[in-house]
Amino acid sequence: MQVSIIGTNGFLSTAIAQHCSAKKWQLDMYGLEDPIGHAYDHFFKINLLESQIDYTQLSKSDIIIYASGAGIQNNLNESAYLIYALNVTAPINICNGLRINNYKGIFISFGSYFELGQTTERHAFTEHEVLTSTFKAPNDYTISKRMLSRFIDGYSHEFTHWHFYIPTIYGETENPTRLIPYTINSIRNCKPLNFTDGNQVRSYIYVNEIPIIIEKAYEVSLPTGLYNIGGSDTLSVKEIVNLIRNLLDEEIPICHFGTVDRKDVSMKYLELDGSKLYNAIGYKCSISMKDVIFKY
Repeated sequence: MQVSIIGTNGFLSTAIAQHCSAKKWQLDMYGLEDPIGHAYDHFFKINLLESQIDYTQLSKSDIIIYASGAGIQNNLNESAYLIYALNVTAPINICNGLRINNYKGIFISFGSYFELGQTTERHAFTEHEVLTSTFKAPNDYTISKRMLSRFIDGYSHEFTHWHFYIPTIYGETENPTRLIPYTINSIRNCKPLNFTDGNQVRSYIYVNEIPIIIEKAYEVSLPTGLYNIGGSDTLSVKEIVNLIRNLLDEEIPICHFGTVDRKDVSMKYLELDGSKLYNAIGYKCSISMKDVIFKY
């Protein structure tokens, strides 16, 4: 099988690439930087904001995965221009380029449960609820992901297109400023911890389960569509901090809740109903956060 991944050295793209490499699939990578952390067959250096992909080459792939993007990490302070360019314009251009070039394989893109916006309800949301959400959007990332999903839901194409809504992904190689590694590193180094109020609830998936889902979807010839990937854990920030506290045999530093302000705090409850995808592929994420903490 031949796979192309657009976006190099990102947390998700690297996990998918490592899985492809382990499976000995032919792997082509497209991006600004040479890929690190995994083997690959070809690397095509490209700036998606300035250059057009060679669709003749790209269309040779059985699976094409768009894993580039911007705006998910607050600490990077990425511009609105970059967020909309990478989250909307670039993937839409690729969709249209593949369509015009009569691509016959599988194209994969990713949505986010952040598209729900400032939710007031507490339940697992379906694909339709995410797609049609009218809850207030707190930031450009949410708006940009909504724009892409609504385009994908409506455009015409002959190739297979899977658009996966994903929850918060985590894993031992994630950015050290994110919640789990920040908490672990602060505890291990006896540094004070500062958080939001800690009451916002999120669903979580171990990053290495996403490429497994892609493989399962390929095996059953999953039809075109929008699919939720349900997380294996749904926890509040406070619950995660307490989980880590209980697992680490370390002296616990002082914790301050309510001292950090983040735009996503207004999204009180984010959880995806993954039953549609599970019924189609027969695979449900099962790796729990408590099983991964010691890998950090």
